Amino acid sequence: MKSTRRRSRKEFLQATSSDGLEELRLAFHARLQSDRVHFTTLSAALARAEESPGWIFQDLQFRAHKIRGGAAIFEIAKIEAAAFALEQAAISASLSNANNTDVGVWTALEGLVRLMGELDAGVDPAQLAGAGRASAMGAAKRLER
Repeated sequence: MKSTRRRSRKEFLQATSSDGLEELRLAFHARLQSDRVHFTTLSAALARAEESPGWIFQDLQFRAHKIRGGAAIFEIAKIEAAAFALEQAAISASLSNANNTDVGVWTALEGLVRLMGELDAGVDPAQLAGAGRASAMGAAKRLER
C-alpha cells in the first residue's frame, strides 16, 4: 500500500510561489528579447538622427529604467548595472542636448544589448566583461547583428 502524504500549507505555497516566480522570470526574459530588438531599432534611429535626438534619449531612459527594475527583482546584477548605466547616460545626454554620437549613450547601449543577447544565448551574465567604445554608425551596425 502506497503512502500518500499531504503537503503542508507552507510547502504548497512555496511550490506555487516558486512556480509562479519561474513563470514571471520566463516572461521577463522574453521581454528582454523584445526590448533588445527595440534597442536595436532605436540605435539605428539614433545613428541617423540629424536633429536633436531627445525623444530617443527619453525612450532609452524609460526602457532602461524598466529593465533595471526587473533585473533587480530577478537578481540579474549585470543586466541591472548595464541598464542603470544606460538610464544615466540617456538622462545626461538629454539634459545636455547631446547629439547622436554621445559616447556615453553608445557605450552603455552596446553593453546592455550585448548582455541581453548573451543572456538569451545562455551565457551567465556574471561572466561577462565590459563593453567597448565605437562610433555611432559602427555601433548601430553591430547592434543590428
